[in-house]
Amino acid sequence: MIQKLTPPLRRSIKGLETFEAYRDQLTPDISEDLFRKIIKEYESFFRLMLRVGGFAELKFASDTQDQNAQGLVAKVNQFQAEAANKILFFSLWWKALDDKNAQRLLDASGDYRYWLEAIRNFKDYTLSEPEEKIINIKDVTGSTALNMLYDSITNRYTFKLTVDGEEKEMTRGEISALVRDADPDLRARAYQELFRIYEADAPSSVKSIRAWLGTGATKHQLSRFNPPSPFGTWSTTS
Repeated sequence: MIQKLTPPLRRSIKGLETFEAYRDQLTPDISEDLFRKIIKEYESFFRLMLRVGGFAELKFASDTQDQNAQGLVAKVNQFQAEAANKILFFSLWWKALDDKNAQRLLDASGDYRYWLEAIRNFKDYTLSEPEEKIINIKDVTGSTALNMLYDSITNRYTFKLTVDGEEKEMTRGEISALVRDADPDLRARAYQELFRIYEADAPSSVKSIRAWLGTGATKHQLSRFNPPSPFGTWSTTS
């Protein structure tokens, strides 16, 4: 599988090296033309990264029990974290840039304006470069790994449901599609069967969710950022 990723990985590494060379050129008085060139390079490199990650995730999604696919996702996640750390300097520079020059560059950024504005929205919650790098690496074995573990566990579940008079054994994906069926009775029975299996394995799934929440809580406490959460306050004990 890794052989299929070799060409885009090589282009990603080359794009990363090209982008890193711009670090010393990021000054407050940078020209609008050079700034646009840099963010276009960023976009090109990022698209390659998404392509590599997308392939690995799709391979894993096709069979979450495949150890080769799990290993591929882990390797790609590690590569992406290391790459993110190498280009972290750009977002940190952009967040720290004075408002006058930031506005000047925003006015010349065209379609990239919204993305650039969104980055600056988090400038008050940004840590130092070494701290941000630690969080990126930590996520590989923290929240990202926990997400994959949760998917591996829950995708082993099998469900039984009677459809058109015939009892069928289904995967999570198959029964999840039926919760949006046009037949309200079928939707209700699909939900009930889905929740029955999840409830039976609640101790395992709840532990995974709490651990995932804990990694998020730690990161947001460090950055003093309190995002809205469907689970209420960021707590691993509630």
